[in-house]
Amino acid sequence: MSTREQIIDAALSVVRAQGVSALTLDEAARVAGISKGGVLYHFKSKEALIQGMVARLAGQCESLQQSHYDQLTPGPNRWARALVETSFDPAAPTTDPAGCALLAAIATNPSLLEPLEGTIDTAFRRLTADSQDPSMALLVALAMDGLWLHRLVGSPVIDETRRLAIREKALELLSEEGAVDMPPKIHHSAR
Repeated sequence: MSTREQIIDAALSVVRAQGVSALTLDEAARVAGISKGGVLYHFKSKEALIQGMVARLAGQCESLQQSHYDQLTPGPNRWARALVETSFDPAAPTTDPAGCALLAAIATNPSLLEPLEGTIDTAFRRLTADSQDPSMALLVALAMDGLWLHRLVGSPVIDETRRLAIREKALELLSEEGAVDMPPKIHHSAR
């Protein structure tokens, strides 16, 4: 494992155990077992380290989604179906408690979201490119994001039974049988 990855692992451990407010370059160095100078060589600031952590979690999520995509039957909405499967995979980085702390950090400093921008853009382009109904694919993707946020904040509204029902409904909507042709738009003339 590279020193950079070792530092990110240590930082994620700190955030999981103590929260993002406890994360400092000194603490990441201590947990990683390297000097602060070693951390500074790879990450010039706490913000850069958080961006590295966000990029790591995003990359793991993208790899898991690719794995689900590869296992799914080809057809419409394959990327959206892979997203649903990833959202419910217990190994998904979105189940990592560090995600909540990182989300809080991002909320206070939106520039920390930069590592995700390309990943999100690629995901939305994939979703719409292989869908007969791009709006439906995006709707399901946004619903999966909503479920993740409910899980992060510990919402009692969505229990496991409801989560699984939502998963089934999302997959039904994305199935070939569930695809609905949209009626043509009616243009009203100005009066």
